[in-house]
Amino acid sequence: MKRIVLAAALVALGSASALAADLPPRGMYAKAPAMAAATNWSGLYIGGNVGYGWGNNSTDFSFLPTPEEFEVNNARLRTRSSGVIGGAQLGYNWQIGPLVTGLEADIQGFGIKGSARGTPIFADRGIPDPNGVLSSEQKLSWFGTVRGRLGVTVTPDLLLYGTGGLAYGRADASANWFQSSGGVQNQAPASVSKTKIGWTAGAGAEWMFARSWSAKLEYLYVDLGSASAIGIESVNQVLVPPFAAGYTWHTRENIARVGVNYHFN
Repeated sequence: MKRIVLAAALVALGSASALAADLPPRGMYAKAPAMAAATNWSGLYIGGNVGYGWGNNSTDFSFLPTPEEFEVNNARLRTRSSGVIGGAQLGYNWQIGPLVTGLEADIQGFGIKGSARGTPIFADRGIPDPNGVLSSEQKLSWFGTVRGRLGVTVTPDLLLYGTGGLAYGRADASANWFQSSGGVQNQAPASVSKTKIGWTAGAGAEWMFARSWSAKLEYLYVDLGSASAIGIESVNQVLVPPFAAGYTWHTRENIARVGVNYHFN
């Protein structure tokens, strides 16, 4: 009996020694992989963008002292504008759970422009004037916005947001009523160039494609209101007041752009 117990003890001791020999040395245990940090949208960011702008602007023609005395009906021309834009943006985000709010300012250049031509209508006869031309040109040389943003992360890396706020920009415009018959040239040109303030609203999507880097797609509607000027009629370059043409230009643009941001977080 003692021999059996001693044999069993020796077998158990040998098995334990073999198991201990198979274990890795102290300090050689593999560590569990660390979990990747969730995307954080909070913090300062800066970036650039490029896009396209288009608008269905308009110019109102008002003939003075009255259309009947001027002999031409008031009119409106649609000025379709378009152009490539590019610029930079700077912003800051605050994230609370899936909600992301923030502020962003941007400045855009290159210019959006368009022109239109039409035929004036005789006030007394209601027929087109074959010797007359209505013309208008509009250009948005540059513009910028200061906007709030509010969005939600549909996934940790994808943000959908709405945006809106202040818009401002340099609006240049000119217009003319022109008539030429029998060597007599009548016209009433006028122009305006000023920095206008208005509003903007839109929406976008932003994707955090790498650590600290995101790409965005955005649409904005920009309304810079109206500007007006009056051109005194001249006959062969001699002014003939009180006859004049009043012009009112309306600046409304659609902006679609893509951009890249670097996040300091």
